[in-house]
Amino acid sequence: MRRTLRKPTRWTPEEWAQIEAAAHACGVPPTRYVREAALGHPLTPSRGRDPRAADATRRGNEVTNQLGRVLSNLRQLERVAEIDGDTAGSQVLADSARSVEDAIARAPAALKQDAEATLATLIEAGVALNALARRANGTDQLPPSEELRLVLVDVLAAVEEIVR
Repeated sequence: MRRTLRKPTRWTPEEWAQIEAAAHACGVPPTRYVREAALGHPLTPSRGRDPRAADATRRGNEVTNQLGRVLSNLRQLERVAEIDGDTAGSQVLADSARSVEDAIARAPAALKQDAEATLATLIEAGVALNALARRANGTDQLPPSEELRLVLVDVLAAVEEIVR
């Protein structure tokens, strides 16, 4: 049966906090908890909706997305190095890209709560790498090797942390 009626209710912050805690303990959303409790239905956990698992999966997806962005920027820089005839730079970037590809293949689908710091580091390193790739694409030249090395160190450190 489709639910079509909406009946707003008012709660104190303390009351709603109690409801949220009880709902979390049952593994259901707060509004479902209120409805089922009010109707006297037994509270059964949502099918496949453990909030902690959902958070871990979201983090895993975000890490995979960030790694994909990093890989794209590495490939762009590698192309610029090849066009430039910089075989050493091209090789370093290709090796880095392979490390990121391995991380994408090995990254867990769900990451622990403490992965937030690693994700933040990866995002920060990815933003810096993106800036270098944009500049390289605009000038058709690789950035200075020391500048590139500093960013690659951060990227690869974050990648290592993810696959550990």
